Amino acid sequence: MTIRANMSGTWFRSVSIVVFCCAASWSASAAEKITVRVMTRNMDAGTDLKLVLAAHDDVSFAQGVDATLAEIKDGGIAQRAARVAEEMAEQKPDLVGLQEVTLYRTGPLSLQPSGVTDVLFDQLDSLVSELANRSLKYAVVVTQNLLDVEVPVPTQNLNLRMTDRDVILVRSDLKQSDLDVFNIRTRRFQTLLPLPVLGGLVIPRSWESADVKMGSKVFRFASTHLEGPIPGVPQTVLVQLAQAQEMLDALKTTDTPVVLLGDFNANAEAGLDHTGAVELVLGAGFQDAWHTLHPDDSGYTWPLFPEDQGRGHPISLQERIDLIFARGLTPVSIQRLSLGGFWGGMASDHAGVIATLEIEN
Repeated sequence: MTIRANMSGTWFRSVSIVVFCCAASWSASAAEKITVRVMTRNMDAGTDLKLVLAAHDDVSFAQGVDATLAEIKDGGIAQRAARVAEEMAEQKPDLVGLQEVTLYRTGPLSLQPSGVTDVLFDQLDSLVSELANRSLKYAVVVTQNLLDVEVPVPTQNLNLRMTDRDVILVRSDLKQSDLDVFNIRTRRFQTLLPLPVLGGLVIPRSWESADVKMGSKVFRFASTHLEGPIPGVPQTVLVQLAQAQEMLDALKTTDTPVVLLGDFNANAEAGLDHTGAVELVLGAGFQDAWHTLHPDDSGYTWPLFPEDQGRGHPISLQERIDLIFARGLTPVSIQRLSLGGFWGGMASDHAGVIATLEIEN
């Protein structure tokens, strides 16, 4: 496999590229049907930060941060990364879009952010290590840094820094004629949501894409994590819809087939958090791969277990927000991953989703 990145223009931000060249495991002629396996997986940061967002003064903020750190430490990050690697070993996706690939760092207590660097948990490093332990060959072609915030935790005599990241992985055990990735781009959305903490902290969101050639076929692979709606706060839905439209406006300029996947934070089924974002995607000419193949199955992907104030309480799946869309590709198969009990094999509070798509062009 060869990976080529276009590094010109204002859209290029924080892209990490790793290149591996190995023997091909398959080969396809132009006359053969060429399929691609794509996977979306929210790795779960271990907290939804609601304990912090609920703070109303300095005392409750300090208590919320302390409780959040305890929740993160008890979140099974290393074990869950191993489960994602097991999913990938079982399913062998060609391309993977990851969300909430969080990096936690700590350092000496300070009332001001000081750029602490001691790694507490690195979900990407854990996943890469687990993949290597299984002799799986994947290249990290995009690492997009998003929310990067540092707060004091006086009860622990340290500062905690949280860096949210979106990531794209690509199989690297194929030769260039079988899989070639190029024109790698990341874009931050223009419409963002300010949080009612730390002076109106703004949450960065983005989407990432790469052009992919498999045999004689070319398509664009795009991954995203849209803003999530907050009940009773209509602004959050408007932010999400603006982000979705911004992404769709950019994608309509390509004449190649497109795979669009990620955590949309928009329920594709009727009910809670059905924001209208999915209708925007469908209106742009995309198929919902799950609905195409399982029209009578809701296929809920979230929440598999609760966090923050709801931690430890029973819960049931109620939304399908981890989605795979296709335009110019035909869905062949799709399934959800990791639906067992909390410590019964689940990798995240989201189910992963993997699909096989036939490239039409």
